[in-house]
Amino acid sequence: MGKRNKVTTRDIAQATNVSQSTVSMILSENKNVSFKEETVNLVKKTAKQMGYKKPEVKKRYSNAKNTIVVICSNLSNSYYSMVVSSIIEQASKTKTQIFTISTLRKDDLEKHALSNLKLLKPCGIILLYPPKFVDEWNTLSKQIPCIIIGDKPKKLDCDSIELNSFKCGKLLGTHLKQLGHKKIAYISSPLDTTEIGRNERYEGVKSVLSNTQVFFNSSKQFELYPIEKREYENGYRLTKQILSDKYDAYIGNNDMTALGIVACLKDHNIKTSVAGFDNIPEADFPQIQLTTVDHGACEKGKEAVDILLEQTKSERKRIVHMEYEPQLIIRLSTFNHKKSSSQ
Repeated sequence: MGKRNKVTTRDIAQATNVSQSTVSMILSENKNVSFKEETVNLVKKTAKQMGYKKPEVKKRYSNAKNTIVVICSNLSNSYYSMVVSSIIEQASKTKTQIFTISTLRKDDLEKHALSNLKLLKPCGIILLYPPKFVDEWNTLSKQIPCIIIGDKPKKLDCDSIELNSFKCGKLLGTHLKQLGHKKIAYISSPLDTTEIGRNERYEGVKSVLSNTQVFFNSSKQFELYPIEKREYENGYRLTKQILSDKYDAYIGNNDMTALGIVACLKDHNIKTSVAGFDNIPEADFPQIQLTTVDHGACEKGKEAVDILLEQTKSERKRIVHMEYEPQLIIRLSTFNHKKSSSQ
């Protein structure tokens, strides 16, 4: 066997006739214990003579790459662009890099992302939608800090900055009811059990306005639309299919869907209330003025960065749970039902 060159605390203990634990605490400068001055001097002097080098302290999580990975559905929806921008802005303050992965909510792309993250080993992961492979994410979160922004699946075991989508829907439903609307069309992207937010928003509206009907295409049909305007196109086409039913008001499951609804109604010279969720920048454009629900998307993005960076510096095991209170943003796209006119 070759000669071992690395000097250890055991070597120093043998040379000084002091216990290894004492040597270790002296050299690590443990503040919680004290030793005789001559013992401290002997250990430090011997360590220097023997060429002892203090080992590097390994952090719980590796952040050598100083990178946070953001997992989102797609960046063609302004909601995701808005949140990712806020994350980049906050991360830049600590010179942390942001790497964004878009999965389009496809199973194979989510699995591919999981595999790559195990190799990449970023200092943190931010999820912007409820993932499908919860068990795999739970396993990964034990190695790399993870946080989800939005609706959190019940079995997902990681930090969260949540959104109460039912409360958002109820808030908007109450507003439309106060305006005298009764017959509501809720236009949505595809609905299934994994789409927590879409379902909860609908249930929130329906809890106030029972005569609310939901309309959505299958995932197969939805994916036929161009990716860059998929939700807008979905809102436009579904609205066009039900124009003859003459609904009092229309709600999009998000603002992008609502913009499609607005365009369809305008093309057919129909004036009635339209609303959405997310409060994306386009919602406040002068020619749109969309009533929507703001749930602190940008603030949540910044908060997520701070939580992840704090995680890399500590050994805490408690799960952080935060929830932002939604706020109704009333604009010109909703108005009193008696004043509305349709053709």
